[in-house]
Amino acid sequence: MEKNFGLRQQIEQVDNPEILKSTLFALLEKIDSLEKRLQYAGEQSEGNDNKIALISKKKDKLERIRHGLSELNERMEKPYVVSAELQAVKEVLDILAETGDCNSVILEGEPGTGKTQWAYSEVGQELQDGKDVTLVHVRVKDTMRAQDLLYSIDDVRRLSDAQAQAQVPEEIKNEAAVWKQRIMNGEIKPATDEEYKSFKSKMEAVVELGETAKDLDYINYVDLGPLGEAIYQSGKGKKVYLLIDEIEKGREELMTGILDEVENLTFTVGETGTVIKGNKKNLRIVITTNTEDSDKIPPSFRRRSLYHYIDYPGRADMAKIVKLNFPDIRKELLNYAISVFYQYHENSEIQKKPSTPELLAWIRVLTKEYDSEIPEDVPHREILLKYQEDQELEIGKINVEAEEQIKRQESEFPHYIHRALQGKKVFHLTNQLNSFHDQNKFSEFYAQLQNEGINFVTPYFEEKEERDNYGDWNNVQKCTRNFQVIIPGIEYLGDGYYVIPEDKIAFVKKVIDMQTEVLPAGQKFITIDEKSKNITKGKIDVDGQNYDACMADDGRVVINRQYKL
Repeated sequence: MEKNFGLRQQIEQVDNPEILKSTLFALLEKIDSLEKRLQYAGEQSEGNDNKIALISKKKDKLERIRHGLSELNERMEKPYVVSAELQAVKEVLDILAETGDCNSVILEGEPGTGKTQWAYSEVGQELQDGKDVTLVHVRVKDTMRAQDLLYSIDDVRRLSDAQAQAQVPEEIKNEAAVWKQRIMNGEIKPATDEEYKSFKSKMEAVVELGETAKDLDYINYVDLGPLGEAIYQSGKGKKVYLLIDEIEKGREELMTGILDEVENLTFTVGETGTVIKGNKKNLRIVITTNTEDSDKIPPSFRRRSLYHYIDYPGRADMAKIVKLNFPDIRKELLNYAISVFYQYHENSEIQKKPSTPELLAWIRVLTKEYDSEIPEDVPHREILLKYQEDQELEIGKINVEAEEQIKRQESEFPHYIHRALQGKKVFHLTNQLNSFHDQNKFSEFYAQLQNEGINFVTPYFEEKEERDNYGDWNNVQKCTRNFQVIIPGIEYLGDGYYVIPEDKIAFVKKVIDMQTEVLPAGQKFITIDEKSKNITKGKIDVDGQNYDACMADDGRVVINRQYKL
């Protein structure tokens, strides 16, 4: 069979997304053909355990490739709205990767904010631009070990080859067949099962005595894991996006165990002594985490990565996302769908909030069934809501005309308050940084950052027409991209708030105007502005001065104090 199905040259010359799509479909058809041939080979190998085991392994590998290609094709086709802030992070990541300083970014946000999709969209865009790039996707599980991500030894195939090449006693052959079946059934973990290790040592002694060790060199049985493959490919000159999805699902040992490999892009295959080295210029590591469990990421990981918080899209941004996916949707149906979605998404009684994929799937059904009308109720709510109790919740009659005036049913804390309650040091940079008329004040500050080698982006302004208080039209400079500091260890939380470690405060202390402080439970409110299930907002008195305050459900109170140099 021709290597790579004879399609490598075709893929490398792709500059048209339609050609790329047809190439992916051709690969999937080739996989179909190979699977049928393996199925036939398996039927012809009845009674030959060695062949059956090998065929089963190859079929599993083909299925993983099929799944990866299908997902790649599906995700790359999806439109993605990139915020100015995230685009700035991407640009800085490329710069730092080129210099070898940093090539990883942590993306945090609610489920459905597009963290995973961003990596796929970047790969899709670069493929359309004719670049040689690939994506390796790791879905983290709590059973994963650092070793699994780097490489594994194919002991099943090695044992089969040993039986075929060595003069193995019959009782050891029978024992090998039993172990092989248990491994294939997932009954044991070869790396940790002591009885299996003992048998393996006995088997290796037999192999050595049979003088076949040279034919069973470990190097022929090394299977690279996703991290190992990404490091290897980057070292060979190929650009790779390594997507480590929902890293908080892994145990802390997993994260700390791969820290050196992620930072240095080097690891050794212990059984062979082979050193595999990558190239930071060619590897981008995208680590995603859900806000609810983001505190599980070790500080050592955060210090070595860029960070970006992806806020959940507001109504206007969500409408843009829907229009990108459904350009012909009627305005009335769009307003209805957005209105219903946010009434569910922002309702504190909902057990599992619907996210963007559910919204798009729901709208796909609505556009087919309600071409010229608006539903009276909420049809097919099972697409949006995954629990019976949620589906039975009445959200009231939808007033489409008043969609823009629908208020949040339950307030939520801003992200900076969540981080402060987690014990992080949170600071706010003055809003004057994003004022068009104040830019001259900060030119020296920008120069200092530049001279210190600090990565940052200045605010960007666009001229727009707006009515003044007298109803007259005037041209004004609107800030469309905020000032942002982007360096490993500093977390941008939105709206000018940052988590800043002690050793990096000196870089920005001249422009810090507030520090977020968490006070113990028992504070007395002077006034209450808002009260809901999970949050209380109002004013408190501290040392004779009034502060806007938010109280969490555990009684702790968060305020912003003026920062003192």
